[in-house]
Amino acid sequence: MAAPTTRAAYVAAFVAGVYGILMAGLAPLLLGTLVTEGHLTAAQLGLAATAELVTMGLAAGAAGLLVEHVSPRLMAPSSVVAIMMLDAVTGRATGIGVILMRALAGLPSGVLIGLVTAMIIRSAQPARQAGFYLTIQTVAQLACAALIGGLVAQRLGAAAGFLALAALGAPVALVALWTPARLSPFAAGRGTALPDVYGWLALVAAFCFFAGILAIWIYLEPLAHQAGLSPATAGLAVVLALAGQVVGGALGAASVPHWPCRVVLLGSTLVLIVAAAMFATLPGATLFLATAILFGLLWAFASPYFTRLLIDVDPSHRAALLGSAALLLGCATGPTLASLTVGDVDVRGCLRLGTGMLTVAGGIVLLLPLLRRLGGIAFAAQPKDRS
Repeated sequence: MAAPTTRAAYVAAFVAGVYGILMAGLAPLLLGTLVTEGHLTAAQLGLAATAELVTMGLAAGAAGLLVEHVSPRLMAPSSVVAIMMLDAVTGRATGIGVILMRALAGLPSGVLIGLVTAMIIRSAQPARQAGFYLTIQTVAQLACAALIGGLVAQRLGAAAGFLALAALGAPVALVALWTPARLSPFAAGRGTALPDVYGWLALVAAFCFFAGILAIWIYLEPLAHQAGLSPATAGLAVVLALAGQVVGGALGAASVPHWPCRVVLLGSTLVLIVAAAMFATLPGATLFLATAILFGLLWAFASPYFTRLLIDVDPSHRAALLGSAALLLGCATGPTLASLTVGDVDVRGCLRLGTGMLTVAGGIVLLLPLLRRLGGIAFAAQPKDRS
């Protein structure tokens, strides 16, 4: 039987999980610097970022299912060291080598994310902790973007930026030694490590939500340029949207135990669709910046409610274990599909795609209770075995 998780072990898992997701926020800066230096093409940048998110999502899902059988105290430090080594090599790689290194780096990063997800859903208030995790990782990405991306990579080159990110892993690896030696299993005796059909539907909703969000987010600056805004204003829109995420994540973490889950998710999705419609009008600077703040705030505000939805739909927590995988795979799929809808002059196809994905997510959230009720009626109507 696993011992109760101490506060130190929980904090250690959080720190390791934040380190695992850092590159997702730094990719535009560090990989973009490689493009500027001629070590990577623009098309290869997209492939490298997508490959890392895909392997990250797959590894997060696998780690969430295996964490009951493999010691987190072994998984966490070894994963941090693997990320450090792959980051250091990435800075010296070119072309296909960069894509390969980032795809490989996604594996240990996903393990750390899967581990912290497993810790979160074992906490007393998992949805609230998921909101805190989102807020902390956003703040960490903003700080590292300024320090590593802005001060190191831009002045000393991409190789120095990747080395700085690798060096940051050294204290994280030490902290990771305090992660728990063992986690207790969930749903003992339930017979399966995978969620039921309703859990999978909730995961599809989360996947579509984040795919729709990222399909729009990745083209926020091009949308600003198409609206006739200056490069400085376009950059400010991204910064303000990230600030909105920090506020939204904190509000989501505080409210998720108290506010109705489906109402919040449906309302947030509807307002995000309205925000996409506002972007499509190519508004002026003030309205564009306000919409960017609203977009970032609601994106982060709704995120912990998906953790709560997954737990509500599947109390065994098996669906919640796969939540980070659905999020990351959605984040990888959205930009990839959006790239097929945009042109050199007009990028608003990403808004149509994002709106469609958000609509699917909202539709699933809306219909889930009805589907569960119909499924229960169908099960009750089956003839009983009289043998």
